[in-house]
Order: sequence, then structure tokens, then C-alpha cells
Amino acid sequence: MRISLTIVRFVWTVVLLLFTVTVHAQTFKASHLQKAYEALKLSEQNSKGLVVRKSADGMIEHIGFPLFSTEMRTLLPSPIYDYLEYALLDHKYHINENTLQQQKIRFFKGSWEDMERIRPSDDCTIDNKDDKWYVVRWSRNAQEILSIVVPIDYELLANSNRREMEQDFSRNLKRYKPVSKPKTSTTHRLNASKPQETLSNIIMTTDHASVQVTLSVKLLYTGFHKETVRVTLPQWMGFCKSEGCTPYYIYEGADDNQASVMLLMHNRSEGYAHLLHLHATISQLEATAQTYQGKLYMFIPTNNIADLFADATEKSTPKKYK
Repeated sequence: MRISLTIVRFVWTVVLLLFTVTVHAQTFKASHLQKAYEALKLSEQNSKGLVVRKSADGMIEHIGFPLFSTEMRTLLPSPIYDYLEYALLDHKYHINENTLQQQKIRFFKGSWEDMERIRPSDDCTIDNKDDKWYVVRWSRNAQEILSIVVPIDYELLANSNRREMEQDFSRNLKRYKPVSKPKTSTTHRLNASKPQETLSNIIMTTDHASVQVTLSVKLLYTGFHKETVRVTLPQWMGFCKSEGCTPYYIYEGADDNQASVMLLMHNRSEGYAHLLHLHATISQLEATAQTYQGKLYMFIPTNNIADLFADATEKSTPKKYK
């Protein structure tokens, strides 16, 4: 059977076109960013004076009006930066039809219009009030020009809702690539007769080179939807830490050759935690390759139980940058 050269060329053209579109498709950390990018017709060549921040692999992590300096963001990390810069963008261009989230911002001084006139070079202070509120103030020439209060609510600070955040979390976790670290001579203390200490050594170490651990985790979504994903332990820990989470290890006990632990990944600045229950086979704890089964509850609000994690000696102090 003969195939004409014209047909062959046509097929190759289609294949190459599809390949190019796939390779160069823009990715986004969250769905609201994609919505803004497309609604405003942004591009590499035209950002329209907005901040468009990308990760090392080209994924768009943030879009918004520039309200804070790069130096302040570096020295005093906070989720309030991305939230307010996008919230102002959303307010001005009506990206989202639901404006209820914007109504949670309380203006003590000034208005949205005053926020549009803020410059990244203006003096700014950020005060975390008992992990319940952010108080943000801007001043120019020693005169306060804008003062607002924002509740520490993970859905609000993410400019999203729990369902969308769960989907974004799953997608971003699966494509996250841990940062490669130089190999060291560190070895884990593996002792199947001491599962509590062994699991702590494996899970909470910063060097995962000597034991390869795979997590088979069932994600429990809002609305009873479930999805099972397989990720490596460094992938899980690295991704959660990159999202601002601090890990807490809790050993729950052992029974019938199964040891159970709980990993609480707490994001204090955004007011949520991920709760991961893991089960490991005790007789395999000395193996160099292991698989743990688990269930994950995502985005549990913690702003009402912040004292559970707080350092008793820590006090709330304003963060200021000039």
C-alpha cells in the first residue's frame, strides 16, 4: 500500500504542531492565576506593568500589582504579599465574579483607590496578631497613607477556595522535583525492633540518600472524592516545605507488624495544616527501599488552634522594612 508524500508531510506537520503546543504550554500554580493571565491577555512580551513571577521551571506562581519591594519580600517572607497584589488586580479588573472575599479586607485608613497609588518604595510594616490577623500599614514621608487588616484565612490568602486548592495541591505535588543535594556518608539507624526511633530517623532527616521511601497516599478531597498518588518521601517533604509548611512528627503506635505515624505539615502564616497518616511494615524497616501507605487530609484550618503550635516564649512583633 502506497501513501502519498503529501499525506506524510501533512501528518508530520500536525505531529510537530501538537508537540510544540505541548512543550510550550504555560503552566500555573493555581487556577485563579491562569484566569487572570488569560482575561488580561498577558504574555512574555506584555505584562502590562504587572508583576508576573515564574518558578525555575517556568510555572507562573504569581500575578499582581507591585506593592512591595523585592528586598522586603526577601528579608521578611509572608503570604500577604502575593495575596494583596493579586487582590488589588482582581478588584480593578474584576477577574472573579465573587467579590465576597474582598469584603473581608478592612480598611482602617484609605481605600482601594489609595492602594493603587502605593509604590514598592513606600515604607511598610506587617504585624501578625495572634495568628488571626495581618495588619499592614504603608507610609510616605513619615505620614501613614494606608492601613488595612486581613484575616489569616487560608482560602482568602490563596485567592481561591478549598476545592480548587486541593486540586492545585495534587497537581503541583505530582510535578514537584526535589532539589538534588550532594551525596553524603550519612546512614540511617535502621532497627526494626525500634520502629518509633527508626521511622523518625527516616522521615525527619534531611538526607534521604541511604533509604529510598515511596509514599502511596490516598488524597481525601472535599465532597468525598478520593485519589491515590505515589510520590517519594523527599518529594513530599520538599514540596510541603516549599509551600511554607513546618513538619511535626507524631508516632501513633504499632500493631500486627504495622507501625503508624502522623505527619502534621503546619503552615502557620496561612492558617492551615495537612494531616498525613502513614502505615509502615515493621519487618521491612531495615530495607533500603520501602513503601508506606497513607491517607492525607488537606487544608485543615488552624487559625483557631494556633496556640497548639506556638512557642510559649514567642511574642507578636511588627515586621517593618524601610
